[in-house]
Amino acid sequence: MVSGKLKPSNFIGKVEFGTIKSVDNQNTGGKKKIFVSVSHQMRFAPRSRSITQSDTIFGTDIQETKIIAVRHNMELSENLKVMFVKTGKVHDIKYISADESNSPIKFDYITITKEPLGVFDGT
Repeated sequence: MVSGKLKPSNFIGKVEFGTIKSVDNQNTGGKKKIFVSVSHQMRFAPRSRSITQSDTIFGTDIQETKIIAVRHNMELSENLKVMFVKTGKVHDIKYISADESNSPIKFDYITITKEPLGVFDGT
């Protein structure tokens, strides 16, 4: 998938995993969407694809995605959303490549949509 070893200095930001929930807005009486976290904050490392990998996925539904790496967490699923803590932007999870090795330090590669969700962009 994505080549290269991960070093602690690669983990440059924080993300949270959760769901989007509609709640009543007390001021207007309408519905308001909020992000409900189901995990603690985790550090992430952005990953890039090689030119060959980019050419291979050209024209597919995963062309407009990006990859982040996080420490292995069995609780993550493709039903969840990912929110970048610094920007508040929320993205869909397309695919999770979980590390099932016997290594004591494991990382999951998570493929997310490149653009934030239109109905909930964190602002």
